[in-house]
Amino acid sequence: MISSVGPVPLAVVWVLVAVGIAMLVASVVRTPAIEGAPRPRSVVVDMLLLGLLAGRAAFVLWHVGDYAQDPWGVLRIGDGGFLLWPALVAGLGWGAWRLRRWPSLRRPVWAGALAGVLGWAVLSSGAGWLQQSRVTLPVVTLTSLEGAPTALSDTQGKPVVVNLWASWCGPCRREMPVLARAQQRHPDIRFLFVNQGETREEVQGFLAAERLTLANVLLDEDALTAERLQVHAYPTTLFFDAQGRLRQIHLGELSAAGLQSKLDSL
Repeated sequence: MISSVGPVPLAVVWVLVAVGIAMLVASVVRTPAIEGAPRPRSVVVDMLLLGLLAGRAAFVLWHVGDYAQDPWGVLRIGDGGFLLWPALVAGLGWGAWRLRRWPSLRRPVWAGALAGVLGWAVLSSGAGWLQQSRVTLPVVTLTSLEGAPTALSDTQGKPVVVNLWASWCGPCRREMPVLARAQQRHPDIRFLFVNQGETREEVQGFLAAERLTLANVLLDEDALTAERLQVHAYPTTLFFDAQGRLRQIHLGELSAAGLQSKLDSL
């Protein structure tokens, strides 16, 4: 299961590829040379940047309650915190205004923008479909901190959030209070905190030191879960529906708003 290219999440990769497609199409569609007119590909890039800014601002406003508790989370854009429709409206609206003086540029700009949006949609939906069709909750039985055997594949009729973490991982430590609060607020979702490669004593010591109260903390000293899910970096959080099918995967630290947006999609 591929969730990133090196340190770059796939969601960011698809955006970059879509930008490349848009710039290429805008460049190859012929247009007459006009003195003082902007290049079509430059207009497309500006549309993208303004669209991303508007999409992020709308997401922050939508989750303003979460960001009030974690203001620095506004800068943590890697959690997928964007709203699509405000981004599209802002980007396309600005493009229409920018081209009001150069009607002949509309064809390459709109062709580039359309190609970029379609490219992003195909790549994102295709990758999502491929992951959802191939990845399910692994058939692994682990042991809880209390010593009880727990089967990961048993959803108990609820959506399941699987967090793979380790106490030596800085981002894991920072996001754990966010996940703990979410577990308390969403009893209808089954949260599983699957520790990778550490002993019971190490995990208990970490929880005590951080004063964290978590249910469903599971021990996986051999990192079988990461191996079965082909996860190679922590923290990684996977979101499954009540039938055990993967809906989303997130590599890296989650903000409260980013986590809530993913829980809302289950």
